[in-house]
Amino acid sequence: MTNGVVARARRVLADQGGAAAVEFAVVAPFLAAVLAGVVQYAGMTMAFERMHDAVSSGAVYVMRGGSSATTIHDLTVSAWSTPPGDAAVTVTQACSCAGTVGTCSTLCADASYPQSFTTITATATYSGLWGSKAMSTTQTVRTQ
Repeated sequence: MTNGVVARARRVLADQGGAAAVEFAVVAPFLAAVLAGVVQYAGMTMAFERMHDAVSSGAVYVMRGGSSATTIHDLTVSAWSTPPGDAAVTVTQACSCAGTVGTCSTLCADASYPQSFTTITATATYSGLWGSKAMSTTQTVRTQ
């Protein structure tokens, strides 16, 4: 009788059936957390790239000779696919002569044209499934 109980106990202890399910149950929460982080980060990265591409479109317009701040703003906003609700684009323009801030409509003291700096900045808040993050991007274009 004792041999039968011992043999049965050995069979139960040696049985590996279900071990994989238990191991998966232990590891699954960690895998789910990693997957959630990847999804959150990928969404934020894609949103930032869309914002950056829009600012780049405005910068290309300036590099091709555009100078109207209103047009730069409108072009940047229209190039931003699926902007968040709080998306904002600002365009600032300044001119300098030999490092000194001047006006863009007059020549410098040495009769040269002033350097024009156009800065395009976009800001927004990315709201994902597990939180939100403020993001911004800026490009400055120097023309003469």
